[in-house]
Amino acid sequence: MKTGLQDVPTWQEWTADEAAAGKTVGVDPTLISSSIADKLEESIKKNGGKGLEAVTENLVDIVWGSERPPRPSQPVVLLPEKFAGKDTATKLIDLRKDLEKKKSIGFVVSLLDEIAWLFNLRGSDIPYNPVFFSYAIVTPETATLYIDCSKLSPECQNYLAQNKVDVKPYDHLFVDTKALASQAEENSTESPVRKKYTISTKASWALKLALGGEKFVEEIRSPIGDVKAVKNETELTGMRNCHIRDGAALSQFFAWLEDQLINQNTVLDEVAAADKLEEFRSKHENFVGLSFDTISSTGPK
Repeated sequence: MKTGLQDVPTWQEWTADEAAAGKTVGVDPTLISSSIADKLEESIKKNGGKGLEAVTENLVDIVWGSERPPRPSQPVVLLPEKFAGKDTATKLIDLRKDLEKKKSIGFVVSLLDEIAWLFNLRGSDIPYNPVFFSYAIVTPETATLYIDCSKLSPECQNYLAQNKVDVKPYDHLFVDTKALASQAEENSTESPVRKKYTISTKASWALKLALGGEKFVEEIRSPIGDVKAVKNETELTGMRNCHIRDGAALSQFFAWLEDQLINQNTVLDEVAAADKLEEFRSKHENFVGLSFDTISSTGPK
């Protein structure tokens, strides 16, 4: 079945249909957002199913066993303030002001682009994306980055320490969130006003469950995403300059291509042309890599 074709159900519709007659659907909660889980459970029950169950051990991972390839672990680099325009300490102050307005006792950051922006770090764990596998928790008093520590250079570690950011192993996130949930449970018996942890509406169901579920978690539009979308003057200047550099690289490429095809009568394929374009781009200042593979074609349809 191909999603999007006429008369082809979405995977949620198919799942709900299969769960009819009182069946329970199991799902790895780390691979589905909390909002999607809520809607899916509603559809399952509406179709006569029993409900949705979080499966703590992914069955595919069990079958994969020792043959599962390791998680990408590329080096993380510091984005200098001359490009970011604002240090992490200032960004944390702004975030905490927003959390105070929402009466949040802590925000768990799970979106990788938001973590990269908040801590002025960049990585390459995912091709063509300047992000790295990580989580973060920001409270009124603390900020913790959960990441494979071996990925951080001494420069990154010093920067995080200067901005009062603790670093913990990536796999400790769910251990700590469960501890926070227990602490929230204790505090709720002592105070009539129950404060909650906040997570993005795009965060995983597993994260919400680990923090204690609906009782102790509020899903919100990420305050980091909103602030990140409003570029400061340094970021605006950087964006304008990178477009100028890329425009120059494209102009060089078009001149080269015209010479090769018309004057040199060279036979080129799409790969050779794309490689040449990357070569021109790579010679310009501040080049790091492509944002996606060049999409090009030539010849008959």
